[in-house]
Amino acid sequence: MRQWFKAMAAVGLAAAVLAPAVQGAKKAVKEPRLPKKDYVFKMDFNPSEMLVYSNAFFPRNHKRMTTPRGQALFEVGKKDTITDMAMSPAGNTFIAVYRTKNKSVAQVWALDDVDPVKKFEVNNKKSGNPTAGAYTPDARTLLMATSTGVHMLEPRKFAETGSFELPFEVTSMTVSPNGYYLAVSGGSKAAVYNLEEKKLRKEWDFGAKVTDMVFNVESSQLAVLTADGMASIYDTRTMLVKKTIDDLGQGLACDYNFDGKYLAVATDPSQIVLINLLNDERETYDVADGLLTDLRFIPDSRRNTLMTYTTLNAVNAKRMEHLAPYYGKLIADQVNERMNEWMKMLPGETLEEYQARVNEQSRAAQMRLFESEISTQLAGDQLSMAEVSLGKYNRTNGMLQVDFSTMPSILLPVPEDNITAFTDAGDLAFSDVRYGVLPDDNFEIIYAKVLNRNNGETYVYDNIERMPLSFMEGDDNVVSLEIIQQQMMEEKKLQEIRQQVVERSKQQNIISDHTNITVDSRVVPDYDANGQRILNYLVKFTYEVEPEFSAEEDFKPGKYHVEESGAATSMLAIVKAAFEGDFAQYLKEGKKVKINISGTADSSPIIHGIPYDGSFGEIVDEPVWQNGELSPMTITDKAMQNEQLALLRALGVRKYLNDNVQDMAKMNTDYRYEVNVAQDKGGQYRRITTEFTFIDAF
Repeated sequence: MRQWFKAMAAVGLAAAVLAPAVQGAKKAVKEPRLPKKDYVFKMDFNPSEMLVYSNAFFPRNHKRMTTPRGQALFEVGKKDTITDMAMSPAGNTFIAVYRTKNKSVAQVWALDDVDPVKKFEVNNKKSGNPTAGAYTPDARTLLMATSTGVHMLEPRKFAETGSFELPFEVTSMTVSPNGYYLAVSGGSKAAVYNLEEKKLRKEWDFGAKVTDMVFNVESSQLAVLTADGMASIYDTRTMLVKKTIDDLGQGLACDYNFDGKYLAVATDPSQIVLINLLNDERETYDVADGLLTDLRFIPDSRRNTLMTYTTLNAVNAKRMEHLAPYYGKLIADQVNERMNEWMKMLPGETLEEYQARVNEQSRAAQMRLFESEISTQLAGDQLSMAEVSLGKYNRTNGMLQVDFSTMPSILLPVPEDNITAFTDAGDLAFSDVRYGVLPDDNFEIIYAKVLNRNNGETYVYDNIERMPLSFMEGDDNVVSLEIIQQQMMEEKKLQEIRQQVVERSKQQNIISDHTNITVDSRVVPDYDANGQRILNYLVKFTYEVEPEFSAEEDFKPGKYHVEESGAATSMLAIVKAAFEGDFAQYLKEGKKVKINISGTADSSPIIHGIPYDGSFGEIVDEPVWQNGELSPMTITDKAMQNEQLALLRALGVRKYLNDNVQDMAKMNTDYRYEVNVAQDKGGQYRRITTEFTFIDAF
């Protein structure tokens, strides 16, 4: 294996497309300007599969894996055969499963080392021979399929943390992005497991070889592709088939695009079919060089969509700029965000006043209003792109059909006495046009004023009361008003606790009026890994300090212990008071809570090094989110980078919670760390935020 940094330095122009986010690699490769054309990465071998990390791909065949420029990262001997490989979501290691003459071997390799980190090599009856590997999306668990079942391992030391049996020999595995599900396949058989409970959810025998299994980004769909040219789309909540897509040739490989609106399928060695899953429209791409075996969507360095696919001695990267966004999903997300704010109690609002303002009717009306506003904003000027024509007139109901080349027709109420004035669609002028989105993700006009210049009359088309966007998710996405009102009253108590702690901190000169601490909460509908509807409770704590006072009331340069920040200690004092008081009911032993801690730092240069005192234990390859990507972070006796300082501030919060908040350590805690380094300098960029999501809280 070649050194990772040397290999990436040889990538050259590919770095513009790939720009991998492995810690340190970003500094090793300067990104050239992204070419506007599609790109071909020539190889000296025929790649059969691609491993993907962030916006990087690593082609491999049965003998080796390389960088896009052909620099070898892993190779086996002449008589050995690679059977499966998987890349860590943190981008620092990969698992390689290969067959030798007498046995199967699995090894974990680091991308910046020349020797394997660990080897999983056994022939005993208990562990069995390895056949496939996969990582959980948080990079904290390595899953190894063997002849005896799935073994759950800690990636760095291969220490086993759990196992469960399999109904057949597995040759391929994939884990859903939310970590709920493990999908396995072998031959014509496939199965899905609830990974947390190690419980089988569904098992199939498709009668044809399973060639690929992929989850969409929200983990709500699983696509299973088989060699008879059939793609079956399953709802992971029910494990029932939602859609079947046939006529897909040999069904070699498939992948969802980033928002899950499209599915790309390699139908044979020379063709890719792109399917719009909302309206079943297809686009076909011919692959001139042939030998197509795998395809994957990846982002480029500017987060644009690339479709990468293997061909004869090459990997191609094709730009997919024409893909329309998933408008329905965008609208639903923004509506939910606005509704969360609208549902909050106003300052000084009593419970009676809140109940009068927020009821089933007003909530539905407000959602409809937000949907119309957001849809209209996203639609842009659809009319300017459409040809308008006049259709038939229905004398029974007095409706004139107005047709559009790019949208559904509308029925305009026109008295029969006025119909003779409608002679040409060019005489019509539209104003105050509002749009909605259809189930197929196309736009439609739901309201418009239409002026007929021939007679000067204005006619109003009003279909605002049509079925709203909630058809996408149904009533399961709506939280009952009873729960909302309960949450509002609890947030009111939370604000009272915040005010008490803040006043006490001010009296003790820990902070002043220049520090603003905020608390926020909401109920979030969700599903568990068994497909059961649950309600999660999200509580967020954050603060801001005015820039000129940040050095006094927040972290000083190079400091990371929470007690070294008056603002941080005050915020965490609110957490402690809340979770040991009115909110203690949510801290139940064994119950799951996801804790997202964000630590930030400014860009002040660290010249002489900042010592790490070891307070948070050994920190080696800790999975950390930065700029939306997961990467490993190691801290030794000196924190040399601002990213490491930001992580130490986040780890300080974890230590505080475990040491000071009663019953927190008894819960099933899932910590996620985010680090952010501002481009500017100043104490206002050195802070922390903490978000708790209590799973199935109600």
